[in-house]
Amino acid sequence: MYRAFYGLSGIPFSKEIKPENLFKHDDFKELLSRFDYIKKYRGIMLVTGEPGVGKTTALRFWLSTLKPESFFKIYMPLSTVGVVDFYKQINGKLNGEPVSSKVKLFKSIQQRIMELSSNQNRIPVIVIDECHFLKNENFFELQIILNFQMDSFDPAIFILSAQSHLNDRFQRTILKSFNQRINIKYHINPLSFSGLKSFITHSLQINGANPDILSDAAYKAVFNISNGVLRAAGKLVIKTLSFGAANKKPNITEEDVLAASKEL
Repeated sequence: MYRAFYGLSGIPFSKEIKPENLFKHDDFKELLSRFDYIKKYRGIMLVTGEPGVGKTTALRFWLSTLKPESFFKIYMPLSTVGVVDFYKQINGKLNGEPVSSKVKLFKSIQQRIMELSSNQNRIPVIVIDECHFLKNENFFELQIILNFQMDSFDPAIFILSAQSHLNDRFQRTILKSFNQRINIKYHINPLSFSGLKSFITHSLQINGANPDILSDAAYKAVFNISNGVLRAAGKLVIKTLSFGAANKKPNITEEDVLAASKEL
């Protein structure tokens, strides 16, 4: 209903947005430069941020730029598992040998990583999402898995994506050793007001809508309620447009945003 009322040709803030249409804010661009660093030097990278700031979106975009003939890409969203299942997941994604014991799984994973990187010239890129759910024991095992040639060689890229509080866990003594092995860290912040307004106007414009349908006060209200978090802002704008269309309002005001926010 709101799309027809406001003349939108598509759905703004959609997860199915084409990579070339993504809004590339300053943090996004900086994160891409860090991805390029880990792409060159390999090892472990940690990406943190609050829910909804765009961690997975940035990862999805970057992965789409990697040529499959040069990189073997793996995405693992299931992180609430024990040690053996953690091994099985990695081994299965790498197309390793169908084994079940921890010792054999470890051997299969390392052999498969070396086979890809050394013999096929395809660097394994293993993304573990929501890894703040990983148990400490899984981090211990990951550290061991990545010990190649007496810890002198990085044949693969592991990218850990997590909520901010994982950084606090890594400061504890029990995870100090793993923390020291993280090659690069990047934290994504919520957007500023100007950044969030640009994000919203970009999303409306690529879908054929006039961004001026929201008043300046309405934009500020979206920012204040969402705290600059992309996902929260997108949901609020969609809800507000639905509210506006239902009440046949050609322009969105601060009051409309506040009214719509009560229904989220």
